[in-house]
Amino acid sequence: MSGVGFIFAGGKSRRMGEDKATMFGGVARLQSLFEKAGVPRTVVLAGTPERLALFEGEVWPDPKNLHGLHRLIPWAHGEVKGKVMFVPCDGFLLTEEAIRWLMEQPNGGVPTDQTGRRQPMFACIPSNHRYPANAGSVRELLEGLPTIDSGAHAEAFTNFNTPDSVLDLRLADRRW
Repeated sequence: MSGVGFIFAGGKSRRMGEDKATMFGGVARLQSLFEKAGVPRTVVLAGTPERLALFEGEVWPDPKNLHGLHRLIPWAHGEVKGKVMFVPCDGFLLTEEAIRWLMEQPNGGVPTDQTGRRQPMFACIPSNHRYPANAGSVRELLEGLPTIDSGAHAEAFTNFNTPDSVLDLRLADRRW
């Protein structure tokens, strides 16, 4: 399989109250999933230079002149060749099967979660995708990509922003 996996790990995790990039196996778990799924290269987008030492492998700081993920995504994609998949560090339920399935989508796209909502933070973007220059958000940046019904993989494309959302998951799932 060709392509590059990018992991968003530069956030401040204010709502969560702890660094999501280190929870439940953290970034290292996501890197391992990409590797097991056959994605040959994974890049951690660490945010500030101070965060580089938190992660192993290929780790990039965000450029100083870019503010917002809607600016970071096109920049990062432009730094590599081929199809890319972006995942947030709070993709605690992401699986290697879900990565493989999404990366195999010929036109890329934005997967849906269990409620049927688009999850642009988990987008798979083909090499020839043209980003709108005037996008003011990630949603606007990726609105031209098809929505992909994730079916059996929908749970894998869930992200978590608060301690309560993780607690609900722990109580329902008990995998942690």
